[in-house]
Amino acid sequence: LEVLGCGVIKPDILKNCGKTEHIGWAFGLGLERLAMVLFGVPDIRLFWTEDPRFHSQFSGCSADPSKRVTFASFSKYPPCSKDMAFWIP
Repeated sequence: LEVLGCGVIKPDILKNCGKTEHIGWAFGLGLERLAMVLFGVPDIRLFWTEDPRFHSQFSGCSADPSKRVTFASFSKYPPCSKDMAFWIP
């Protein structure tokens, strides 16, 4: 899991800024990645989902900081009330 990612800025971007003789570095802290480790979230894309099953798990975090929240997984497919399943022994 990469937390403090970095890399070199593409030369074309620096050329557009008039800095052809320079080398640029890009870096970021990645707070989402730290939250993944803290809460046990397996996929970073969940932080940008509109799924209430994800957001409801963290709604009370700020109210009681001593209460440790751990992510509870759920199906990536939305629930369907029209689905039927049968089990035949």
